[in-house]
Amino acid sequence: MKWSSYQNLRVPNFSVHALRTILADAGLDWRTALTNADIDPDAVDRPKGTIPAKKELAFQLEFVALTQNRIDLWLRAARAYTTSTSGVRGMALATAPTVAAWAEAASATDYSPGLLEISPLHTAEGIVKGIQFSYPDTPQELIPFSVYRELCATTRSLSWLYAAPFPFTRVEIPIPELAPEAASYVACPIDCGSEALRLWWDPAISTYELPYGNAFQHAAWVQADTQILDSFRSTGDWPDTVVKAVKAAPELNRRLANAATALRVSTRTLQRKLELVGRDFAEVRDEALKDLASDLLSNSDHSVSYISCTLGYADPASFTVAFKRWTGTSPTAFRAASRYQARAS
Repeated sequence: MKWSSYQNLRVPNFSVHALRTILADAGLDWRTALTNADIDPDAVDRPKGTIPAKKELAFQLEFVALTQNRIDLWLRAARAYTTSTSGVRGMALATAPTVAAWAEAASATDYSPGLLEISPLHTAEGIVKGIQFSYPDTPQELIPFSVYRELCATTRSLSWLYAAPFPFTRVEIPIPELAPEAASYVACPIDCGSEALRLWWDPAISTYELPYGNAFQHAAWVQADTQILDSFRSTGDWPDTVVKAVKAAPELNRRLANAATALRVSTRTLQRKLELVGRDFAEVRDEALKDLASDLLSNSDHSVSYISCTLGYADPASFTVAFKRWTGTSPTAFRAASRYQARAS
């Protein structure tokens, strides 16, 4: 992901949570690292919590500075990045029926836990023969850690899907050398000093039916991953599409930059499309959040605090102020009135 987009996003807190835990277990000063990255410790442990992406990047840099020459900690961190941390996209990867389908799903979006870009490598005939991770906007001091992370996560993922050590034919890495404990992840030649991380395999492998793959389930998860965008393509209704994006992940897509990323457009394009129909993002977002909040208050027993967190508010008081602005009443009063009306009817 390019820095121009990444710096404006909020991202799930799993990455900072995992790195913080590793620092704590190793007896390293994670508290100062969080302070230097301007991250509230409470935000790290909050379920479904999010963190500004630029702060996540700052914390990764703090982590790298504290763990220099501790490749064992880098590899432990790398093992924390699994398909399960990628939500719906992770399920699409885990159910891929072929390696080619896996590579397509892996590179279908520019979101990733850092500043990197992912793209398949193809033969002249268009057959997938590898995958590439490049780091055009990544700080130089973070690239080695990122390389270890992507190498470890990718080889573990493909080997699990393949149900055996994955038969890579060559690996190229953009660092001067690779530690022996990381080199053991692949049994093939490793070339150091390239401009990107590339993992190559025999093109014939790309069409091999993976033992744990399921084409039907994979198609369903891919559809779920892209349903918001597909909805727009079928209706051309940008406001409705934004509402769907916010409702699908309110804790993330309440921010313009995140919603634009979910819809695979730039923030400027999204703003312009909404302006063409006389709407603005904040108005459409609040419409979606109001609908979600009203439904949860009327049809669930979740606390106001839980609903506040689900909708991405920092605290219940902020949510209450917003809900009063939308409806003219407090969440508690709204819930009481809706339940009274339900009993009366």
